[in-house]
Amino acid sequence: MRVRLVHAIAAALALAGGAQTSPVQQPADPLKEARPALNHVYIVVDGPTFAAMRDDPTVAALLGRTDGGLPDYAPPQDDADRIFFRGRETYLEIFAPENRFEEPVGKVGLGLGLDASDQFDAVERAWRVHCGDRARRTPVEYRRSTPPTPWYDAVQCDDTAAGFELAVWAMVYRPEFQRWQASADASQPPLIRRADILAPRAVAGQGRFDIVGLTLALSPDLRDRLISQLVAGGFQRHDRLDAIDLEGDGLRLRLVEPSTTRGLIAIDLTVASDAALALPLGAAVLTADAGDRATFQFSSLQMPSAGEDQPPRR
Repeated sequence: MRVRLVHAIAAALALAGGAQTSPVQQPADPLKEARPALNHVYIVVDGPTFAAMRDDPTVAALLGRTDGGLPDYAPPQDDADRIFFRGRETYLEIFAPENRFEEPVGKVGLGLGLDASDQFDAVERAWRVHCGDRARRTPVEYRRSTPPTPWYDAVQCDDTAAGFELAVWAMVYRPEFQRWQASADASQPPLIRRADILAPRAVAGQGRFDIVGLTLALSPDLRDRLISQLVAGGFQRHDRLDAIDLEGDGLRLRLVEPSTTRGLIAIDLTVASDAALALPLGAAVLTADAGDRATFQFSSLQMPSAGEDQPPRR
């Protein structure tokens, strides 16, 4: 009876405007506010695939022109060892087999992105709990400016960042980087969202797509470590009959069992396509429907075996 009376009084106070929420407001958990998104993905391809992706006019018409990187996003030089396709919030980096970081053909890099510093800090805390002393945070500068410009903060777990198959890290841009790019002073509001960093590319013949899905075939041990780490960092796990899906913010990461191909199997993109497309590009095929979806499918990229010596992660 007393419980019913307390509930009745509370209900009456609520109707009269007198009932309030708990006077002790619990702070929102940034990890629950937003799951990590994708900043960019890189893949090292063989020579014919690199040349085809760099030079094919159909690819450029669909995704936008390529660039050679900072500081000015100029078209890549003939001897460039990497090219970039810039999207609206994400971008794709393609490495040649002979590249400055000595990354092997088939190696994949997955740079997760956060659009707020508190969300990034929450991922760092979660990974430090999950990975212990194998987690590390690194401030990164763009050193070709004078003075060097703070670029982004990165956090990684060595278990998934230092192998020959895959490198995974999470990052958040520093406000100094956007100000440097825009020649803005410190009085301007800080902009660190991925869309803010890439917004100028839309008026430079780029910014026509986004990466929304990745399909990977990894060794069992690496796959298990990646799943547990990403779930700890806020991804949602969904088990399928033939795969495990990890859902981030606008990103679906699908992990399948290795068969004849290991590494990156497919990149799913949102695009604006007028016609269906099936375009061979060396060891890759770019397909698109007459709508808003396109896919890079990769095969026959020879990855080194686990027993080979590997260069350090870049």
